[in-house]
Amino acid sequence: MIDFRLLAITAMSVSSVVSAQDVLLIGHVQRVILQPSGTEGCPPPCPVTKPHLDGSQTVCISNAGACQMMDVKIDRVYRGVAPSETRRFKSRIGEWGPNFPVTEKRIVVSEEAGAVSWSPAIERDGKILIDPKRLRTISGVPTSPNDSSEPVVLDEVLGRSVTER
Repeated sequence: MIDFRLLAITAMSVSSVVSAQDVLLIGHVQRVILQPSGTEGCPPPCPVTKPHLDGSQTVCISNAGACQMMDVKIDRVYRGVAPSETRRFKSRIGEWGPNFPVTEKRIVVSEEAGAVSWSPAIERDGKILIDPKRLRTISGVPTSPNDSSEPVVLDEVLGRSVTER
């Protein structure tokens, strides 16, 4: 017989481990590293396969290119946990090339379920604004409810993400 209490506790612990990686922060890029596939820390996008017994072979087609890493010196953490003053973000490079910024300006970075997105941090009248076309969602909530391309106030988006969850 299945113990549903044990199952619920296991499910909650697994989901807390996954969400523990989610973070929203503001900081400065310290380093961007590009790595070719097949090197340490950047496995090939397709597994190596052997020919089948009938002589046919499996073919893998992927637009996943190399890997990219970005180290960000943290100014402030809005969501999640950052155990040190620098956070490393990693992702595959897709068909359009690397997308981590090489800039000295502050950026807002979000990582949700392993997907990393970022926006320049625009400071205006003491508020931080973000580009909703670069950082499309926060905690699953669209940053621009009317799909506008105008910068939005980060604190307002955070407020909506709490009420809409």
